[in-house]
Amino acid sequence: MRVVHVLFRPGWLATAATVAVVVVLTRPDAVAGLLGAAAGGLAAVVASQAGLLASVLVPGVTLRRLVIGTGPRVADWPTPHRIVTLRAVPIILSVSVRAATAERIRVVALSGLACEVALAACAVVTEDGPFTLGFAAAAVAALAVSLVPTRTATTTSTGWLLFRLPRSGAGQAAPLVDRAMRAAQAGDIATAENLAAQLRMSHPGLRSALAARICVLAAQGRYAEAVVLAVRLTSDVDDDPGAFALLAGLTCATVESGQLDSEVGLTTASQAIENAAALGYPNHRLNGARAMVALLRGNPKDAITLARQSASTADDVLCRADDLATLARAHMAAGDNRAARQVLTEAERLAGWWPRVATTRTRLEVAS
Repeated sequence: MRVVHVLFRPGWLATAATVAVVVVLTRPDAVAGLLGAAAGGLAAVVASQAGLLASVLVPGVTLRRLVIGTGPRVADWPTPHRIVTLRAVPIILSVSVRAATAERIRVVALSGLACEVALAACAVVTEDGPFTLGFAAAAVAALAVSLVPTRTATTTSTGWLLFRLPRSGAGQAAPLVDRAMRAAQAGDIATAENLAAQLRMSHPGLRSALAARICVLAAQGRYAEAVVLAVRLTSDVDDDPGAFALLAGLTCATVESGQLDSEVGLTTASQAIENAAALGYPNHRLNGARAMVALLRGNPKDAITLARQSASTADDVLCRADDLATLARAHMAAGDNRAARQVLTEAERLAGWWPRVATTRTRLEVAS
């Protein structure tokens, strides 16, 4: 079922169609055509992300995350509201921005679309052989896919921002959601709680508002309440795999804090992880929840491996701090308090106020 669910997404269907077209049109130089298609697809992703990056020049749009490259992290520059990361193989670009209003969100979408259109147009005009034909085919296919209104655990298409967002109500709530998330991520709990209360009154069922309220509750250590909201997200008809991943991590934190029975919580978390994976959630992004399950089930060795892997791939400041808290707890469970202190120092540098980081420090001091 997981394979079928993934393969019938617009991106995979477009990829299969592009490969078939390129092979037919570039025979007997199909290899060159396919290489061009691979380059064109990669260039289309970079062009789209470059467009998002350019949109930060517009007032009301701010950079949230910039990741250059793929592979192991070489260096990063984190702050509560922004993180810039350089990875080992600089062949890709990943950008996330914040927009203060619905109008600014459309500006962001149009900026990314403009770069994709420019790339596709240039590729078509300059096509003169198998490689460039494949490049052009992939660029045009990527442009077409980006206009399909889709939203997954890792991406939101230009089409969704332009055509689906205005009807969802999320655009109207965007300023309040953004302020609540920023306050929670900066550790300004009083402000975040006030904004979350406003969201509860004005947008009680909106998914983005629920996500913001969950973030605020997690920042307060109110995991049981956060789990209730996360269950509401998983019951949505859209089958969002990210909601199941969120539920898994929150359920583990609830068990860890003593707010939920261990066996009930771990069964729920394990099932949520399976559901997220079945719906196509990136496997490496589930390692943090898997590490917590392993630790709570008494397997510190597995927890150390999984938490270290998760922390190495996470770019979000709070996610990394949380993974490092898990890693520190796993080292403590394995009897290595020295390693736990080293890991926890890094977590505190990122977000020392985060509840799981703070409680881990308390436990480590007591253990010492």
